[in-house]
Amino acid sequence: MIVTVTAIFGICWGTNQVIYLLRNVALNTIHLVTVATVNTMVMFNSAVNPFVYALMNKQFREMIKRMILCSGFLTSRVHPMPKHDDTCTEHANETAT
Repeated sequence: MIVTVTAIFGICWGTNQVIYLLRNVALNTIHLVTVATVNTMVMFNSAVNPFVYALMNKQFREMIKRMILCSGFLTSRVHPMPKHDDTCTEHANETAT
């Protein structure tokens, strides 16, 4: 997974750096459509990462599924409330008086 994410990062950002280097060296002979395409590739890099993680990591996929379906995501992180018993009400009554 890390190789895939790194390769996508390298392709997107490497192309960006090459284009900007060529623009500075070649005195703006790079077409603006090319620059816009490369900038879109940089944004694409950030957008594609969650999909790469989901395709390549089962644990990530399960956690996203739990978040989307709201099935136990919050309850697994929050400490459970103590069960209501007589000791709690006795303690509450003592502090109230």
